[in-house]
Amino acid sequence: MQDARPRVIGPRTIASKALPIGDDMSEQALLSMRGEAVLEVDPEIADITLTVAARDPDRAKALRLLNDRATAIDAILKGFGQAIEKIETTVVRVSPQLKNHRPQERISGYVATIQQRITVVDFARLGELLGHLADQDLTEVAGPWWALRPDSLVQRTARINATHDAVRRARDYAHALGSELTSLVELADTRLLSDSNGPAQQVVMAAAGGPMRTRQAAAPDELTFDIVPARQIVYATVEARFRIAPPDLTAVDPPSREEA
Repeated sequence: MQDARPRVIGPRTIASKALPIGDDMSEQALLSMRGEAVLEVDPEIADITLTVAARDPDRAKALRLLNDRATAIDAILKGFGQAIEKIETTVVRVSPQLKNHRPQERISGYVATIQQRITVVDFARLGELLGHLADQDLTEVAGPWWALRPDSLVQRTARINATHDAVRRARDYAHALGSELTSLVELADTRLLSDSNGPAQQVVMAAAGGPMRTRQAAAPDELTFDIVPARQIVYATVEARFRIAPPDLTAVDPPSREEA
């Protein structure tokens, strides 16, 4: 007799493989079911991208200008303390500028840039931070991009809820047939998706009640922004196959003549 223990299949595994059926299983019907969960939660982090540039006909001077501006940016970031979780340098570029864009090597100057990714965890100060950064010379600010942490407990909750949903659905179908679940055959984690920036997220954010705003009282000459964190949608889907006791089909009423 083949092993009839439940098999748990990892992510992206199709739960439609042939099942081992021995003599003691030949009378047990199989029930295939999908379980789903959708959670709508507040974001946990916000990423912004900062690009600082400097231009000058002299390469060394362009680099000095960039260094001075980057130092000023660092001072601003340090002033926000624990509101900023992480600062990463993603790009450093020094490019010669060709005169009149012709193929000849006639350099008219240099452009030096540095790009950073800044992870913010205190959304109450995010608008203030964006205002300070946007007020700097030759500085480009993009974002925020909202997200959950990779190890967020919300994803675990979604997986558990999807599994419970599959069991509930399977039990409802079994009861409708006058039967009950007897064992689990397979469980497949078919999809777990967090879309932090897609259009659907924006729809949910607009529909959610009471979005929090991060605007604070500021001095008249201080620039800040109203920031509304976008709600995150976490999806989890599982597929499961169960064995059920022999159904009592005689307990199911036949369709009436009108229904037929």
